Amino acid sequence: MAFKKLCEVYLVVASFSNVHAATVNAPKVIARDVVVIGGGAAGSHAAFRLQQDYNKSVVLIEKEAILGGHVDTYLDTSTIPPIPREYGVQVYFPYLDGLDFISRFNLTLLPGLGPRGATITRNIDFASGLELPSNYTGPDPFSTTTAIIRFHDLMVSQGWDKMVEPGFWNLPPGPQIPEDLLLPIGKFAKKWNVTDALPTMYQSTGGGPAARHRNFTDIMTLTFLQSFSPAWMKVFFGQAGMFHIDGGNQLLYNAIHSSLGKENVLTNSIVSSVRRPEKEGDKRGIEVTIRTTTSGKSATTTVIRAKKILLAIPPTRENLSPFDLNAVESDLFRRPKYGRYGTAIVSSPALPRGYELHNTPILAATDPNKPFINEPHILEFSSYGNDSELFSIGTSSSGLSYGEFDEREAIKVAQQSLDRMVAAGTVKGAGAGSAGGKKGGKESKLKVLEYSDHGPGGYGVTAEDMRAGWMERLYKLQGRRGTWYTGNAIAMDFSTQLWKMNDEVLRRMLESW
Repeated sequence: MAFKKLCEVYLVVASFSNVHAATVNAPKVIARDVVVIGGGAAGSHAAFRLQQDYNKSVVLIEKEAILGGHVDTYLDTSTIPPIPREYGVQVYFPYLDGLDFISRFNLTLLPGLGPRGATITRNIDFASGLELPSNYTGPDPFSTTTAIIRFHDLMVSQGWDKMVEPGFWNLPPGPQIPEDLLLPIGKFAKKWNVTDALPTMYQSTGGGPAARHRNFTDIMTLTFLQSFSPAWMKVFFGQAGMFHIDGGNQLLYNAIHSSLGKENVLTNSIVSSVRRPEKEGDKRGIEVTIRTTTSGKSATTTVIRAKKILLAIPPTRENLSPFDLNAVESDLFRRPKYGRYGTAIVSSPALPRGYELHNTPILAATDPNKPFINEPHILEFSSYGNDSELFSIGTSSSGLSYGEFDEREAIKVAQQSLDRMVAAGTVKGAGAGSAGGKKGGKESKLKVLEYSDHGPGGYGVTAEDMRAGWMERLYKLQGRRGTWYTGNAIAMDFSTQLWKMNDEVLRRMLESW
């Protein structure tokens, strides 16, 4: 059963005045060609290819107990037999030859979503707990699909798809970036007559990808496309299929871990310091210090001496705090803003099996094309079917900063949402009886079986920063000080597209060797 826990890291100051203590706590020192930081889709793929295809020695650092990043598979033991339930990455879709990577592990791709029973959708305003009128039908499916086709065809006809997929290698210098791509997505949609696509885009991106913006329509189009790429648009009008891995999407990352070898994967580990050469020819090399915490054991320290670093985590202020940033790097990485989002597996007697409870604002009853929520919220309580007691939820910070919307705050918002539905009588748990409407009663208590922090959402800068060449300057950092960058913060946020982004990063890395 996959179980992810954020590991707590304590700063340990070693006293070298005590020779015995220094000897006992001496860190392990290892040497590798490449240290890969981040074991999500990008980092795991890159580490595997470096080792297996390019004969480079690697070590992969991951803060969680298992690899996979946004992939979350939970074994549902409330069913007979137990069934793997996806509550993170749901599907893979074809992008160039990206899907071929999965076939290297003798895994079977099946069409559609993972195992899930039939469900009925109910549209409920989680802010009030009230269900929308029974005649609410939502956005018109035909108009939505037609608008997505228009959006896709516009991207292709303008050549904008080549500027953003799979990464931003071909994005013009700042002043030459098409102004339309720097518009807020709401204004872009209105200008190009794709407004009818916005509700689906909102749902697909987890509330616009858990943006730092309070208003979904304020997200810059260029940033939004990272979570709603032209290749992904094809899935919505049937030009591309979607697939899941038989047995659970987590199997891919378990196989990568096994292939790399346990000595080359440090899980439950966080970077505590990084020393890199300041300029070419600096003979000091790269040194990365890692702290690993394992339940029931003392924290251990590993010093990695490497020729190159591949950073496969978002370059946020929090993630880069252990790095020896120079003035150029500091200026670049202080500019992005970002929110936070996550997913979880929950259960409660108040949640009705076989139903998808969608968080739909009451205002959508008068305008179905505006089901947008402008405050921290839960996107849905999504049942896995009548045979399971489990529900998946998605959380979005919508306007709160990264540090303000952690797991505790997200679950608090989820509990409050369910309490309101119980208090309004919209849902009634088993045995609710006369207490069914009592706020905070046992009937509405959420049991959180697993929570997965999906990290920064809506990572990006302002249109003004983009015009000033922020993305161009970021990509020019590739290879400098022995450091390379990949991942969903600077590319498309889809596995197959991240893998193709990696192919280009690794090609350039190897040429620089």
